[in-house]
Amino acid sequence: MKTIMALVLLLLAPGFAGAKDGAGSNVYKALVGELLKNCEGADKKIAVTNFNYIDERVSRDGNIVSERVTTELVKLKKFRVTERKEIEKVFGELKLQRSGAIDADSVKSIGKMLGADWVILGTLADLPGRQIEVNARLVGVESGEIMNAGAAKIKKDWRDKVKKDITEEEDLRENGDLQEYDKAIFKYMDGKTGKKTGLGAAPKPASD
Repeated sequence: MKTIMALVLLLLAPGFAGAKDGAGSNVYKALVGELLKNCEGADKKIAVTNFNYIDERVSRDGNIVSERVTTELVKLKKFRVTERKEIEKVFGELKLQRSGAIDADSVKSIGKMLGADWVILGTLADLPGRQIEVNARLVGVESGEIMNAGAAKIKKDWRDKVKKDITEEEDLRENGDLQEYDKAIFKYMDGKTGKKTGLGAAPKPASD
């Protein structure tokens, strides 16, 4: 009897109830809920732009946050959601920066080209402990006015792969090791294929 009661209490516990989506997913879900508060219309179409850092640094963090917000919107099954590739295409055609600093005219242009009724914009800011502050706004395409706004602290649970790769390559170049690395790769390829490309060979000394 005690075992059954313990299982019932575990199932009713808030932590267990949210375990399926995970803490991170709940944060995005709550943010989307704030943005869509009191918004109705199954025929409405929403476009989510990239969330960029306020200092305009180059980072994939905004792509990841935007993708997760988009995922939560799709899971609601209440609105039509614009495909991310279409948004990127429109930004390229309009030559817009992928940031939250977009004026009302730009919002109207984006919405018109995408056939969207609402556009979600947002910015990011670093916080201690690998956390990010997200500030998002839901903007009406026709009026260009902010309909709702929301903020959240999100744990950065992904790796800075792009930054890491760039840093490692720069270190190799600075240390003069990149050329040696390339030689080792070509030498390995020569051994595998049985062909002598000469690319893996050590440089010959200059003749007098």
